Amino acid sequence: MSQTIVNLALPVVTEKVNALLLGYPFYPYQQTFASPALRERLIAYVLSRIPGFYVSMDHQAACSLESPRNCYSAEQHQQIEQLIHQGIEHLLNPRQNWGNSSKSDQSDSAFSPSSWFG
Repeated sequence: MSQTIVNLALPVVTEKVNALLLGYPFYPYQQTFASPALRERLIAYVLSRIPGFYVSMDHQAACSLESPRNCYSAEQHQQIEQLIHQGIEHLLNPRQNWGNSSKSDQSDSAFSPSSWFG
């Protein structure tokens, strides 16, 4: 029989992201994360901060794996949820902070282009 390596973290995080986003207001959260690319970035944000959980199983069994969420403890589920909330804020806030920080940087004359060359 052929063996397949299955990442159990991916379906759990994806399911949790989908469920938690439903609790957020439509604008800007649900609307923003309706983009598949941004949703994937959120999932990648969370996956990069939790330990991977892989199993090796028969190819047929891997296709019928129904409930990988049972592989995580309640504490681990809570940590994943916290990371999703942090990821949402992380992915949304840099755009807002960029506009604010550029205004404050201009007030410092050392960063003004006219002072660079004399």
